[in-house]
Amino acid sequence: MMSLARRLREAREAAGMTLDELAERAEVSKTYLWELEKDESGEKKPSAEILLRIGNALSITLAELMGLPTVQMKASKVVLSKPLLEFQERMEQLGTPLSEQDMQELASMSFRGGRPRTVDEWHELYLTLDRMTKRRKHGEKAD
Repeated sequence: MMSLARRLREAREAAGMTLDELAERAEVSKTYLWELEKDESGEKKPSAEILLRIGNALSITLAELMGLPTVQMKASKVVLSKPLLEFQERMEQLGTPLSEQDMQELASMSFRGGRPRTVDEWHELYLTLDRMTKRRKHGEKAD
């Protein structure tokens, strides 16, 4: 099994980041990150909060960082509701067309067991997700 040190180093390198960049984005000291990357024996035990900050900075899940098993849902087409289709039309009119993948991902989302019911609710969800995605890409912390 691959060590946390190796997974961390490989994820950082795959993201094209230096130790300095990762330290800044994850709000962790460069020295501590260096120690984690060199800790092949697994003596260091970073907190879940530290691991989560590192994972977020690298745009990977905690499970990926820890080398834990994950499941991937079988890709299938999802039925698009009328309000979601109307939202798609709205976005086209606004000059921001949504891809088929965007539509499938939106259609498969649920929050507390429910989905948006109106065009405006879909728009709010989309804007929220868009803001969160942009923050992650730019290394900002989500609220």
